[in-house]
Amino acid sequence: MRKVLDKRMKRLGSPGEIPDITKGIVAAICSALLFGFSPVIAKLAYVGGSNGITMTFMRALFGLPVLILLARRQKIRLRLSREELPAVVLVSLFGAFATTILLYTSYSYINVGMATVLHYIFPVLVMLTNVLFFREKITWWKLLSLVLGFGGVLTFVGASRDSDMIGVVLALASVASYAFLMIGIERTAIKDMPAVRMSIYSHTTSLIGSFIIGTATGQLNFKLTPGAWVSSVAVALMVAVGAFTLLNYAIIKCGASTTAIIAMLEPLTGVLFGWLILKESLSPINLLGFLLIMSGVVLVSWYSGRKIPTKGDQEEGNGSKELQ
Repeated sequence: MRKVLDKRMKRLGSPGEIPDITKGIVAAICSALLFGFSPVIAKLAYVGGSNGITMTFMRALFGLPVLILLARRQKIRLRLSREELPAVVLVSLFGAFATTILLYTSYSYINVGMATVLHYIFPVLVMLTNVLFFREKITWWKLLSLVLGFGGVLTFVGASRDSDMIGVVLALASVASYAFLMIGIERTAIKDMPAVRMSIYSHTTSLIGSFIIGTATGQLNFKLTPGAWVSSVAVALMVAVGAFTLLNYAIIKCGASTTAIIAMLEPLTGVLFGWLILKESLSPINLLGFLLIMSGVVLVSWYSGRKIPTKGDQEEGNGSKELQ
């Protein structure tokens, strides 16, 4: 009983210390902003000859050296334990890598708008999985935040005339793989790993997987313009080093359900930066979406940060590692 109480008090933080859950919320917001901004830079790379498979490969190729350098400077042990090895392999392969490939491939069959709204069903799946299989307590504010966020995502999706079932199935499969990624980080031995170590193994898997698929399909293209190379490096630093590492950290600190809701900032960020940088259109209905998503994020952040964990909380976000 004393150990459980000590763990709960750690989440709230000692006087003058930032609580773990607040750190997780901030990390989730920063991760969502970086993930949301990266497609804008990726589009610039695509103009210069890149594509989804090539971008996945480049992201891992340029991101890994920086991640390894960070791990060395912080003296993080890279060797995996017997408990960590199967969890890392499964989550990296069927979570991180599978999500990237499935979502990018779905764009070839259905428009980006439809793929996006289908993909952002994943917070619903994360919450349902935690409630049904891990007995996580569902609260009115999490449920309302989820509804507000998903309603906001819908406003960024134009009418679609494309109903290719292959694309729909691929996008829905990315929902399952991304939910698997989040729950896998929270509910396995990964939760006790430094976030940087998990990022290294996830991107090593992506590097190998994208090279094999890209070579087999002929989609791996290295004949890029100088601007495309610069954009590829920028995406690698933003996503591989920044966004994905922060995502791991956020899940550990504040739980998969809360992180999934905050992740709905991603499409909002993409649209806003697309409007600012690429001069893409932004309609009044998009402004309504902005308000809905921000309302959901503020709601879940406020109540997650101020609530005192109860016995039914199932120790959500029970990791103890700092962002190493």
